[in-house]
Amino acid sequence: MLPGPVSPQESNRFRLEGPQHEKEPSPLDLVGIQPGSLQPKQDMSEADDSDLAVHIEDVLLSVEYHFPLILAALEEVELAEGKLLAAQGGFDLVLGSKGAAELDGFYENERIDFTVEQPTTLWGTSLIGGYRIGRGDFADYDGKAKTLGSGEFRAGLSVPLLQGGRIDERRVEVWRAQLQRDRTLPQVLEKRLDATRKAASTYWKWVAAGQKFQVAERLLALADSRQESVALAVKEGELGDIALVENRRLIVERQAILVGAERLLEQSSILLSLYLRDPEGIPVVPDVSLLPREFPVPRDPAQVLRSTDIETALARRPEVRALELERESKELDLDLARNSLLPTLDLGLFASQDVGSEVSDPDDKGPFEFTTVLQFKLPVQRRKAKGATRASQAAISKLDRNLQFVRDLIVTDVKDAASALRQSFARIKQVEENVELAGQLEEAERLLLREGQSDLLRVN
Repeated sequence: MLPGPVSPQESNRFRLEGPQHEKEPSPLDLVGIQPGSLQPKQDMSEADDSDLAVHIEDVLLSVEYHFPLILAALEEVELAEGKLLAAQGGFDLVLGSKGAAELDGFYENERIDFTVEQPTTLWGTSLIGGYRIGRGDFADYDGKAKTLGSGEFRAGLSVPLLQGGRIDERRVEVWRAQLQRDRTLPQVLEKRLDATRKAASTYWKWVAAGQKFQVAERLLALADSRQESVALAVKEGELGDIALVENRRLIVERQAILVGAERLLEQSSILLSLYLRDPEGIPVVPDVSLLPREFPVPRDPAQVLRSTDIETALARRPEVRALELERESKELDLDLARNSLLPTLDLGLFASQDVGSEVSDPDDKGPFEFTTVLQFKLPVQRRKAKGATRASQAAISKLDRNLQFVRDLIVTDVKDAASALRQSFARIKQVEENVELAGQLEEAERLLLREGQSDLLRVN
């Protein structure tokens, strides 16, 4: 018996209902299965044996929605979303405050300063505002700390004219995080494709093992049923004593074959349980009674293969998309490195307005002030920027070569798969003809055996 099998009555537990929408191509699309197309059976007593069998669609849907490695890959999407949110924090509104008081001394005063800064994605511009109040006695050199009675409101902006204008580290960090999030989708699809391929291979190995087990059972039953008739033929002198020994040898041999076939079937069932899971994600070891009755009828490759298969594979294979997104990330690095070759030239525009009554003498605070600031800085050698530019260019060239090879590899994969499909279909036709001829030969030898003109060795 198989360890921990699922009964036919429980087989509907892994007939799953998929989500209503797919955000990306699914491996199920490649085999023509629509999520949600398989529904749980409401009344198992009305289902026939074919309904209870485990089909390839059941396994693929189980993999799609309950396979742990796919679910783990989906967590990478959530991880990337978290990193994107963290990168967007570079544009958070920043509030600040500072207070100071000189309580004992020649100049006694109190100062409170509130600031607000909002970085933007518009040419690296930052909006700056604030409010401060300074009361008391101030030295002449510290006169700017003094305000009118109701304080001073100020606003301004800082604009990078050269370096940091078109592109800067904060914006690049957000764009990188967006690309990394997009890269998780091909990674998830790659996991799904790999799991789907392995699940399909494991499923058909299980079906093949079941067929071999059933053939071994029939052959053993045939040898067992023939033992009595052979013994009668030996007793009546139609066959020699050696025929009885030969048939007994066949029984022992086929018993050994049956044991090996049962072991192969158990092993295949256990391996299939990695991919066949119930809605709680628990592995299901299918019982032998859940085997499909026969293999599906193979389709002519001319009905399956399309002239656009190569283009479809190049457009949908996740390896290509992952490399393209990585290349976009390196292009961002190159743009940032080239921008850092420019000198720093920042323009600041600030306005302030004091409000309220005079609080000190003399009153030297103007009602309105407007200030412009221009700041310039340039490393002479600029080796850091030049080195980053050179490294980014080399990384892009490397990715271009890798991308070319991956595309070439996909083309050869598609061509090889098409060739294998055609040859397999041709081989199936030859095997079917061989089976038919073998059946005719078997029947002829059986007739000769009944007439005493053949023996068990030739029949077998």
